[in-house]
Amino acid sequence: MLENAVARRYSNAFFAIAQEQGLTDRLETELKNVVDAIYSNEDLKRVMEHQLVSPEEKKVILEKVFIDEISEVTMNFLKVVIEKYRASYIPAIYEEFVSYANEARNMADAQLKSAAELTEADMALIKTKLSEVTGKTVRLHAEVDPNLICGVVVRIGDKVIDSSLVGRLKKLKENLLQIEVKEIGVRN
Repeated sequence: MLENAVARRYSNAFFAIAQEQGLTDRLETELKNVVDAIYSNEDLKRVMEHQLVSPEEKKVILEKVFIDEISEVTMNFLKVVIEKYRASYIPAIYEEFVSYANEARNMADAQLKSAAELTEADMALIKTKLSEVTGKTVRLHAEVDPNLICGVVVRIGDKVIDSSLVGRLKKLKENLLQIEVKEIGVRN
């Protein structure tokens, strides 16, 4: 809970700056690149998240690694985050920033898991249906999960649409367990 509140507060401030300066897309990309770089390098991740490494040392490292990669706006923002001992929140701040940016663009990201590779036509149809339901332009991120056996699971925001065989079997099991509980209760 604390992480979400902190991430929202910082990302809201950064997003306001981005909108004010007309740099939303650029700053989103820069923040993503920072997150990807930090969390793809285990040593850098440990240093940035370690509480005994001083904010000053972290800022020096940040400048050395990203000086030619990110704007002064992003660099200054990250320095503030680090000064406030919030470096470990950077990925969550990025996620919240993307949410704000998507809302401003009237976009939504959807994660789709399917049991098998879907055709471009199937993907386009799912994307169209999700856009109709949400009233937003949907960016679909697909991955194959053979554990689903068949069907798809779509997560968009906090909603999940589960039309997989595994999901249907779980629902059937829940329904059967409720019937058994009701029957046992009636007999007593």
